[in-house]
Amino acid sequence: MIRILVVCTGNTCRSPMAAGLLARLAELRGVALAADSAGTLGWNERGASPGAVDVMAEVGVDLSAHRSRRVTAADITGADLVLGMTREHVWGLRALAPGAAGRIFLPAEWVRTLKQQQVERGAFSPEVVAGLVADRVAPAVPGRASDEVADPAGHPHEVYRETRDRLWSLFETWADRSGVL
Repeated sequence: MIRILVVCTGNTCRSPMAAGLLARLAELRGVALAADSAGTLGWNERGASPGAVDVMAEVGVDLSAHRSRRVTAADITGADLVLGMTREHVWGLRALAPGAAGRIFLPAEWVRTLKQQQVERGAFSPEVVAGLVADRVAPAVPGRASDEVADPAGHPHEVYRETRDRLWSLFETWADRSGVL
């Protein structure tokens, strides 16, 4: 089973949406995958934002029971792959768990890495993830600005939908490319 941790700021919008989408995609494709989420702020026990709950329900993902929590070093080191929503998140996660820096990516950066590494379809596993990141030197500036996933907090539902749809597209591309999902 591949363990994925997704991290944003408050753990009320992007990261629970992303974890929910990963779990849904794994369910649809019959793959064992554990997706979890956390935030860089100490907003423990807050529910997902109403916009996130509403737009995720539209695609069959229930975030109504979600409770936010702060990311820990143990969360990071216990994951096979960590996805931060912005470069600031990636930098913060690397500082919290320096030994895991090679496993921390922006979602679009990870998809690009898979394309560059020519992962054989259907051969994706925790061992493959480990192999892809074993010799990786985490770049000083992770990814590109365009790889970041903007925060929909406080915006209309359409912005939440755009965030959801971007994440879904990235995860489908990853799944189609690697065969993991």
